[in-house]
Amino acid sequence: MNTAGRDLTLITTAGAVDLMAAVTDGSPDIIRGRTIPTVDVVFTSRCRDCGQAEHRDSANLWRDVWERVSTRPNLASTGWGEWAREHPEECPERLRTIARYLTAGGAVVTVTNRYESSCAGCGQVSNGDSEPSAREWAQSHAELCRAMPVDRDGG
Repeated sequence: MNTAGRDLTLITTAGAVDLMAAVTDGSPDIIRGRTIPTVDVVFTSRCRDCGQAEHRDSANLWRDVWERVSTRPNLASTGWGEWAREHPEECPERLRTIARYLTAGGAVVTVTNRYESSCAGCGQVSNGDSEPSAREWAQSHAELCRAMPVDRDGG
């Protein structure tokens, strides 16, 4: 596992959302005279795009159970991290196309809500500081660019 900040361990990712856990020693359970070590786990799901996060406490887990569960690649499918799976669709910063311009060669120049413009023909990219500047660059590029769309199928 990778450490992702103070006391947080990166468990898995779901798109732009990181599912992390902070693990601390818990109060040991005593079962049939045996002392079983436990851990307290606090899950944090954080979106790298918008910064929103959800914190969820888990129950006290037996240490050996946590060690088995935390190494499973599909930990998010256990119910922990439900927010992480749903958030990408609701994220206010989710990458969205806000405009498209057609080049003279037939390729498309796309403008996103992050004011990034990119040409699917020649590959040129521009990062604007506002929607009007991004649209202006995309439109002027489309008027001049003669690149044809890239054939991804190789045919």
